[in-house]
Amino acid sequence: MGMFDYKNYTTQQSTQLVDDTSRLAAYTNAATILGFVPGADALNLLGSISGDFFPTDINVGIPAGWKELTAADFGVSDSLVDKGGYFTIPSLYYGTATPGPQAKIFAQYNDAGELVRVNFNVAGTNDIADVADYLNLNSRAGVELYEPILNMVKGYVLDNGLTAEDVVISGYSAGAAVTNVLAAERENLVEGFFTNSDYIAYAVPTIYDNSDVVLNIGYENDVVHRITGNEPDLFSAILAMDFGLGNPDKDFSSSVDNFVLFNDVYASPIWDVSPFSFLNIPTGWYAHINGVTTDAITRVIDSSFYEDTQQDSTVVVSALTAISRSTVWVEDDAAHTSSHFGSAAFLIGTQYDDKIAGGTNFDYIDAGAGNDIIKAGVGVDHIDGNTGVDEVRIAGRGKDWDVFKMADDTLFFVDKDGINLVEADNVESVSFEKEINSYINNYEITDTGLTDNRFLMKWLNNGDKTFLSHVEGTEGADKLTGQTVFAREGNDTVTGTQSADILHAGRGDDVILALGGNDRIYGAEGNDKIDGGAGNDILIGGVGNDVFVINKLSGNDVIADFNNDSGYHDIIQFSADVFADVAAISAKTTQSGDNVTIKLDSYHYLTVENCLVDEVISCAVVM
Repeated sequence: MGMFDYKNYTTQQSTQLVDDTSRLAAYTNAATILGFVPGADALNLLGSISGDFFPTDINVGIPAGWKELTAADFGVSDSLVDKGGYFTIPSLYYGTATPGPQAKIFAQYNDAGELVRVNFNVAGTNDIADVADYLNLNSRAGVELYEPILNMVKGYVLDNGLTAEDVVISGYSAGAAVTNVLAAERENLVEGFFTNSDYIAYAVPTIYDNSDVVLNIGYENDVVHRITGNEPDLFSAILAMDFGLGNPDKDFSSSVDNFVLFNDVYASPIWDVSPFSFLNIPTGWYAHINGVTTDAITRVIDSSFYEDTQQDSTVVVSALTAISRSTVWVEDDAAHTSSHFGSAAFLIGTQYDDKIAGGTNFDYIDAGAGNDIIKAGVGVDHIDGNTGVDEVRIAGRGKDWDVFKMADDTLFFVDKDGINLVEADNVESVSFEKEINSYINNYEITDTGLTDNRFLMKWLNNGDKTFLSHVEGTEGADKLTGQTVFAREGNDTVTGTQSADILHAGRGDDVILALGGNDRIYGAEGNDKIDGGAGNDILIGGVGNDVFVINKLSGNDVIADFNNDSGYHDIIQFSADVFADVAAISAKTTQSGDNVTIKLDSYHYLTVENCLVDEVISCAVVM
């Protein structure tokens, strides 16, 4: 499951629908400026003459397989279309005396040329007259004015052998708010015809909070996204805002709430002191404007770790211009617009040379194309340099780490004294942050180890490192045993030894049993079942719905990432010979600072880091 998964569609179907409708919504919002200037053409021209200045190529247009429908396609008068090519909807206040809300309508065809889907796409605010109508969106006043054009779409759909389920309604900005209003009123409009249609909205101010019906996508640093929320009217929405029409950090079941467009403004110190207000045009609206031209949604979908994301995962996507790319690190910033700083994060680079840094938690970094520098943070980081010549920077010194190389050239860096681990795919060189000249003369990755290339320093303190031996799995379902195991792909069964083990289960739904010794266990990606056995173990489930097994043999174990990733639900499974029921667990559970401590017997404790007692108890079972 990924962050844009929708209804009962497969991930592939969902992401294609989101990718297409996001581009159609951007095109509808930018097709013309003030109703007559060809805005999309102007933006594309700007991108073509700017070289590599912008974060990504500007391509504001209709995606392949789609075409814009005209009045002739519907057999209606051209008078229903304005000079910008938009179908017009009467204004609640002005009727047809002035331009009211607008929409474009698109048709999608399969490879055989058959019509398969229709998109009704509502434009955002592109005329001062729109403002009065759009101020009523929270109260849904005037929604009945959309019935004539929706009836026209209904007729076209039925005449072409389609159903309401083949219709997707979408929009950007104020058009996204209309999308939510139409979703909320779907059973009342056009005799309920569009009840089972799809509703996907972008940069949405007004939200219908029903995740079974609508998907709302926007950037948390876009002041428009979620600003009026699901309040019943504009006055209530204003009262719910922070002081000065500030956009509070709200969470909705139908909305992506922790999606960051890391642009020049967000990276600037001005961002941290500037009010995140609807009135703050220079900074608050910057991501809203970027949203029309950025390919951030496409890059998230195409990233190595998309399937590991959830709807409210912290996802940070680079949108830096050439001015900033060479000096600014893309990272999960401690911004005043959100509360997720320090959480597990997904960071996505561009097609250019990026600098991307992991944080203090468990991060996934896809650097994208270009020659990138990727700084591993503290915790467990999974890095994909993707294409280009990429350098991974590891904390500390080389002597602090054991390094392992897999058959496919993936590198694992395992902290000798702590729980930190870095998995690095598609990287071409290595440096260590606390070694002199390491950035200038990177370590070379050879077949047998890392070769220290530091000028002079190599001869004073040679840092050459030999890759260590290990047990390695395949892409299939393996049964593996060893003291140091990297299971890789597949649903594996991994068994440790009576010594201190390092067990990394890799991607898949795995079962890990460590036996004796003080072990470090990494479930990685997937729904894993982890049993540390005897000894004092560090248990790290990774992304997924993981089960941590605690029984009579367990020592003083530590669960380091319990429910660490948004959207996943971990469980602690206690055996009946430790506790009779959840009430007995609760009686032995206390809050110790940021951690939860559970007394297993007179000598042994389970520590669950960065949690509250109620959260742990609600996820505890006895079997």
